[in-house]
Amino acid sequence: MKAFISSRITDQWLVELKKQFSELELYDWFARGMLSTQEFEKRIEGCHLVVTESDTITAEMIRKAENLFAIVDFRGTVINVDIDAANEKGVVILNTPGRNADAVADLTIALMIMAARNVLRGIDAFRQGLWTEKGRYWVYQNHQGYDLPGKTVGLIGLGAIGRLVTRRLSGFNVKIIGYDPFVSDEEALKMGVKKASLNEVFQKSDFLSLHLPLNSQTKNMFGEKELRMMKPNAYLINTSRAGVFQEDTLVRCLKEGWIAGAALDVFHSEPLDSTYPLLNLPNVICTPHLGGATYDVIEHQSQTGVGGLLEFLHGNIPDNIINPEAIEKSIVRYKNYARAGG
Repeated sequence: MKAFISSRITDQWLVELKKQFSELELYDWFARGMLSTQEFEKRIEGCHLVVTESDTITAEMIRKAENLFAIVDFRGTVINVDIDAANEKGVVILNTPGRNADAVADLTIALMIMAARNVLRGIDAFRQGLWTEKGRYWVYQNHQGYDLPGKTVGLIGLGAIGRLVTRRLSGFNVKIIGYDPFVSDEEALKMGVKKASLNEVFQKSDFLSLHLPLNSQTKNMFGEKELRMMKPNAYLINTSRAGVFQEDTLVRCLKEGWIAGAALDVFHSEPLDSTYPLLNLPNVICTPHLGGATYDVIEHQSQTGVGGLLEFLHGNIPDNIINPEAIEKSIVRYKNYARAGG
């Protein structure tokens, strides 16, 4: 059988795939750049398996790939594969939930501390020689921040990443409130979070951190009304998706100082150039969407995605198949290929 991989994958799990697929092509998009749509479509022709991370797999591609029975998508939410077409043909799709949850949770805490203590502004001033120029006590007059203990941290979204953030905050002696319509009050309390209304989270938080997906319900969900509710000394942390906020309103909020500041890892248009209005504001920390940029994420996605596929090939139904409607057809087609010695 034939497999095409256009994603980052560890050597260990690549070896495991080679045991199952006699013909395997690995395309290193990190080193060589993303394939064009036309080139990607050519590469997956005749493939039984496709492993991807960022490529879009359309309905037409799925229909043309006659042998395809499985797609492993190294993403938490599958937004780049036509699921209806996969169901119709009998192609199972395996995702990698929580692949970067620890990495994003770590960055969230780092950004929270950096915002609270004016770390980035302090480093910049240091490099400019202002400490020497202004004197020993200048830093206390211009870069004072806040302790985390005793503060209220608000979380919007209590999924995998939100839960890990609460676990990391447990040693900081903060009060954690949260909003998530899909999590019960009892479940939230077990995490150490007191459920609150959306308005209360905006109104009461000293640090407000977002952990929700971008979809038709959440796009541009927050605007001036919500930002005006926040305390003037509050900080906004966003490591989820930029599109949940109305961009122009967020820019105006931070320029005019409605809140103390923000730490942002995600933006409406990426990558950014130096003219982006938020990059040079003194109350904003910007990082270049590096929430999931760790070596450990590659191991996590390889283990979850390929591990789930191997379970499927050995007759089990892993939890990370997102389209159970396709399982029966996919099993039949896989067995036919295996029986034929494909």
